[in-house]
Amino acid sequence: MVNFLDVKYGKISLAEIVEINHFLDMKSDIEYANMPSLKKGGKQYGSSRINS
Repeated sequence: MVNFLDVKYGKISLAEIVEINHFLDMKSDIEYANMPSLKKGGKQYGSSRINS
């Protein structure tokens, strides 16, 4: 686990922080893509019609 003191005292570089951030962004994109449409806020049966 990286904490503020690791960054402050140079135990971890900015490049490593950017790499960690990139990895977490990719992971969240993959999880979002695999999520059912209802959890994403979409409709279950396509577009809704008022006068159906």
